[in-house]
Amino acid sequence: MKLKKMLATVLAAIVCTAPMMYPNTSGTSVTAEASSYSDIPSEYVTACEWVWNNRIYDDENEDWMKDYATIYDQLIAGNGTIQYLIRWDSYQTITLEQRQKLETVLNEALNKWNDCLEGYENWPFSDVTVKIVGWSVLDVNSLQDIQPDEVVYTETMNSTMRDYIIESNMAADASVIPTLEPSEPTDLSRYVHWSDKSWTYNGSYDNRYDMFLEGINGLIDMGGFGWHYGQYLSSNAILGLLDGTTSQHVLLHEMGHGFGFPDYYGGIGDSDGIPPGDFPGGEGSVMEAGRAFQITAFDTWFARYAWSKLSAQEGRFDLSSVSPTEPTTEPTTESVTETTEELTDAKLKTAEFTDTITAVLLNDNGGTVSFSENGTYNFNGTEYYGNDDSKNLSFYENGDIVSIRFTYDTNSNQIVNIESLFVQTNAYKIKGDVNADGAFNVADIILLQKWLLAVPDTHLADWKMADFCKDDKLNVFDLCLMKRELLNSK
Repeated sequence: MKLKKMLATVLAAIVCTAPMMYPNTSGTSVTAEASSYSDIPSEYVTACEWVWNNRIYDDENEDWMKDYATIYDQLIAGNGTIQYLIRWDSYQTITLEQRQKLETVLNEALNKWNDCLEGYENWPFSDVTVKIVGWSVLDVNSLQDIQPDEVVYTETMNSTMRDYIIESNMAADASVIPTLEPSEPTDLSRYVHWSDKSWTYNGSYDNRYDMFLEGINGLIDMGGFGWHYGQYLSSNAILGLLDGTTSQHVLLHEMGHGFGFPDYYGGIGDSDGIPPGDFPGGEGSVMEAGRAFQITAFDTWFARYAWSKLSAQEGRFDLSSVSPTEPTTEPTTESVTETTEELTDAKLKTAEFTDTITAVLLNDNGGTVSFSENGTYNFNGTEYYGNDDSKNLSFYENGDIVSIRFTYDTNSNQIVNIESLFVQTNAYKIKGDVNADGAFNVADIILLQKWLLAVPDTHLADWKMADFCKDDKLNVFDLCLMKRELLNSK
């Protein structure tokens, strides 16, 4: 149970092992209602403009959207469809059922980003579709029960990622990172050939793949890499996405890079940082590793702002040929009637607070949770409220201080949706865990070192966990003992 709670708060080290420089703040992904650029609230326009001018189209530093290979471009070119190649850089086995479910997981994640754009200006898609069109593998035996219609590539090459993963401290276990990696059929890759308008993709554009998802054995589970080419995650994390033990926010973050959204590792107003005055709304961004574990209000507004900017570029998108397929599945009369009755009987209310959990009692349907100042509620422990296991209250325990926002039925006190849930104080404490993410690792050492150097906007979530000298103060001697403790734990 403690392990799951740790996963709900662990730092997502994306692209590099960045420390958590901001505490988790309460907040929820706010629905951003807007049909045009003029509807964007002024405070978000100001923040979006800063990011656009300083992070997206800054010739001296970054260049996130200048080529026509972003997910925006891929979706328009593919008429609402993204086709994936899966590169399985691992000897772990993956069943037919898991391979089929992976397509569903990718669809869910990409449609969370599409939800930001639906109904805005001339964005043409209410839903988008992910198709897996092939697997490239190290060992064909890792794919169990291969079907006749599955396309499998077996050529390999020397690993292009292994050394970088190790050098950037992104290895969970360097000894198991393969020295080879699956080759990709680049003649079918849109990313490789997007600028060549005459490229035939083996006879037809329908035969292309737009991006790849690569699962690398030995990469840290809560980190990865992303760009217009696709996403790199650990193979273990991908399997965790399929069985519900891995949080989806790392995949959402890496997909965000595919749209052209940058990392936010620096401080306020820094060249690699966040807008002056911080992000509006106080939630941060899912692109700011360790602060947000869902797509936030700022992410929604910025996805729309960027579309306004890109779609205004002459010649970039040909919307005249886009004709997305409408969903063909309609609810039955019976299901509509049942839903209507449920909504009629329920009296829904939204609650938002920071409080201490005083009891968690589990049963077959989930359980009940009691808060010190805000009463007792029933919760569902199996559906994870949108398949996000960071929102499963059964993973929490007495003494945890959490910030939570949820909707519940006042007739039964049954929680029907958890919009956000963050641990402010973890009752399960680990010596050295100064960022209170449930684990003691190099991120804690980096954070303490920055704090001792008085780096601006550096905060320790639980400073007592770094007091290795047990003298109620922190200094370089604690840092030295902390480093020794981590080395001895390896």
